[in-house]
Amino acid sequence: MKIKTIFKINIVLIFLQALPLYISLFSIDFKMNLMGDFLGSDPSPDALIMFDQFALVLGLTILGIISLIYGALSFSDIRVLQRISFLLYAVTGFFALPELINVFTGQPSAPLPVIIMGVTSVGLFYYGSKKGTI
Repeated sequence: MKIKTIFKINIVLIFLQALPLYISLFSIDFKMNLMGDFLGSDPSPDALIMFDQFALVLGLTILGIISLIYGALSFSDIRVLQRISFLLYAVTGFFALPELINVFTGQPSAPLPVIIMGVTSVGLFYYGSKKGTI
């Protein structure tokens, strides 16, 4: 599979994973639904502020990673693309790890489709780092 195709697929997958965070910044009902899993149905005002900051920082960090992946599409050297794919494998792996730990320990976690998209991104980046072509 072509590395640039892997990068484009992962841009979409990563954006879809972050979409609930972006929606929660604009929809109080959606935010309360997300927060209800781990903070209960009536979170404190401080918890709301903390969640807003968390969603903003993480959302912007994810947009930065998407920008990095998009910028990597301009490279044409196979070794450079494979190295970038490996580095992105590590980054997405650490993003996916907390959710996997929560699932296996029975703690509140992201919805299953989000977890599947995260693991898929990790696998695609790893495949690109080992067997990706131009």
